[in-house]
Amino acid sequence: MKKNAEDYLVNLNKSDKLILESYCVLCESLSISLGAAFEIVVHSLGINDSFIMKIINGNHSGRSESSKMDNAVVVVLEQLYAMVKHGDVPAVICFSASNCGSIYKSTTIGIIGSRKKLIGMLCLNLYLNTPLSEIIRSIALPNYLFAGNAGHASHDDKAHDAYLYETARNAKQAVMTNPDIPSKFKKKEIIRNLNELGIFNIKRGVSICAEVLGVTISTIYMHIRNHDTATEKTQEEETDL
Repeated sequence: MKKNAEDYLVNLNKSDKLILESYCVLCESLSISLGAAFEIVVHSLGINDSFIMKIINGNHSGRSESSKMDNAVVVVLEQLYAMVKHGDVPAVICFSASNCGSIYKSTTIGIIGSRKKLIGMLCLNLYLNTPLSEIIRSIALPNYLFAGNAGHASHDDKAHDAYLYETARNAKQAVMTNPDIPSKFKKKEIIRNLNELGIFNIKRGVSICAEVLGVTISTIYMHIRNHDTATEKTQEEETDL
C-alpha cells in the first residue's frame, strides 16, 4: 500500500478529462433522482487538479470543491487499484463518519480512463442522520399528482399530456393576469412556479411547458439553473448569519 494519497495521482490526457467531466454531469442527474439525503462527489486523481471536481449536498460533510485530498482516502484507493488490476468491478462500500460526526454509507466507484488507469472516483454518500421526512419526500408521489390522475396517466399518454398542458396553462394564466408582476418577468415567474410544482421532473414536462409558453427548452433550463443558483446563494448567506 502506498503511504500518501498523492502517490495515486496520475497524468490525465484530453480523453481522461472528458470522461471526468461526463461524470460531473451524471452527478447532477443522480442528485435529482436520489434526493437530499445523498452527498454526491466526483473526485479527480489528476496531477494539479482539484481533488473534488463536483460536489452536491456538501452541507452534509462541510466539504466544497476547494477541499483538499485527505490521506484517509488511501485505503479506498488501494482497494480500487487492486480491483482494476484483477479485472473486477471497482466499487467499495463501507460505513464512515464525517468530520461533523455524521454516520453515512459510502459507495465509491472507480472512474476508469485511457489505458485502463484509475483517474477518479464517484462517491455516493447516504447520510443516515437525514430526517425520515426528507427521505420520504424524495420518493413519495408529489402532491400535484394526486393518485387518481397519476395512475391513469401512467397508462394513457393522452391523459398524461392533457394534465401537463392544463397545469402549464393554469400557471401561465395566473401569472399573466397578475398586475403586480412586471411584464418582462412574467415568463420567468411562470417557469419558477412550474419548477416548484415539480412539473419539469415529469416525462415531457419541459417540452410541453416550452410549447405553451412559446419559449425554447434551453430557455426553461436556463431559468431553472439561474433560480437554483440564486437559491443556493441565499441559503449560504443565511448560514453565514
